[in-house]
Amino acid sequence: MRRFLLVFLFVMVAVGSAAAFSPRDAYGYLDEITAVAWMNGDELNVAVGNSSNRRITVTISTGTMDMRGRPVFASRQVSVPAKTIVQETFYPNPPRRNEEIDVRVAEGFRGFLVPVQQAGVFQLDSYVVPANTQWTVTVDLDSLLDNSGRTRIVIDDYYTTADGFNQDRIRIDSMGGGPTQVRGSNTIEYVKPYLVLRMKTPNIGRGMTSMTFGLRKVDTASSWHQERIEGPVLLVYGRDMRYTPSGSRRVPL
Repeated sequence: MRRFLLVFLFVMVAVGSAAAFSPRDAYGYLDEITAVAWMNGDELNVAVGNSSNRRITVTISTGTMDMRGRPVFASRQVSVPAKTIVQETFYPNPPRRNEEIDVRVAEGFRGFLVPVQQAGVFQLDSYVVPANTQWTVTVDLDSLLDNSGRTRIVIDDYYTTADGFNQDRIRIDSMGGGPTQVRGSNTIEYVKPYLVLRMKTPNIGRGMTSMTFGLRKVDTASSWHQERIEGPVLLVYGRDMRYTPSGSRRVPL
């Protein structure tokens, strides 16, 4: 089984609420185990994938403490069947001031850290998606555009994958928002502008890979100053993998 490395490129920008990672920050892996984590409101979701032919048991834990000096969520042991991705949901306590929540996934004494993604300007339903399917994401343009009319948003032409192959084109599916007439009346209201992007996920038959993309915010009046905004990193699974999101369950500390 080929080992692969998922790379998180989710970068903090002024208009987003994402944790900062450099382009070279490695997404952890352990043999055939991979994971992705993201916040959804007060929920912390962790999806753990097992591409091996055996059942494994992993421990999901954190080194981040709350105001009382306790872990922001209790560690949990999770059984992951062969060729399966299991999703677990936590409800962490607020961390200490200026701290970001970290997640660690371990099998026995071996483990790795999993960066926790925040949606920021990108609105999506899931960070775990099947291969070879159409996928859409909504971009909050209201947070990116200013009132000067000098801002341009330039979207990547193609997304990238962990292995550097199976890239596909990113297309603008639709746009909306701005001054809008209320149907059947002479009333005009302002709707926050948005953009919907569409792309086909990598065509992999087996195992897992990752995909990501980004955009640039360009100020045309300031010597073409550019600000790079990285998008979400998705875990993409092939036909031989099974994805089983678990129901939300509160676990006491």
